Amino acid sequence: MTSKSPPNITVFDIADWFLAQAKAEEKPLKPMKLQKLVYFAYGWYYAYHGKALFPETIYAFRHGPVVQELFDRFRHLKGSPITDDVEPKNIDSTIDSLLGSVWKAYEPYTDFQLSDMTHSHPPWIDAYSSEEWFAVMSPESICVHFKKLLEKQSNARS
Repeated sequence: MTSKSPPNITVFDIADWFLAQAKAEEKPLKPMKLQKLVYFAYGWYYAYHGKALFPETIYAFRHGPVVQELFDRFRHLKGSPITDDVEPKNIDSTIDSLLGSVWKAYEPYTDFQLSDMTHSHPPWIDAYSSEEWFAVMSPESICVHFKKLLEKQSNARS
């Protein structure tokens, strides 16, 4: 299993895609929900392609998976919706399609519902500690977890 991400893709590119989609659909997007969408995109991409979607580290925070750099970008908003105008990077069609699927599947949920979902994920459970703020969620454990989810989906369709 390799963890090398697609060239020149960062967590900000993925976040900007979701922000642009939310703006296009006039659906407010709060920082916590954005974090969870980014996490789900990372996990599903890893399951399908065997590599990380972006190079930044995902940490197990109290309310679920968080990328620190993205957290810092929107920290000032606290729980308010993000209103930044973004110009999403032109990304390849494979990633674009995956992000569209993640958006369709998870957008209907609130930030706290998504947070609760991630609390049942072994990568978060195994990493989270109320005493340690920066517990790393292993990319490999995220991949294994999402591959199991993918296998369940495939078996359910059979």
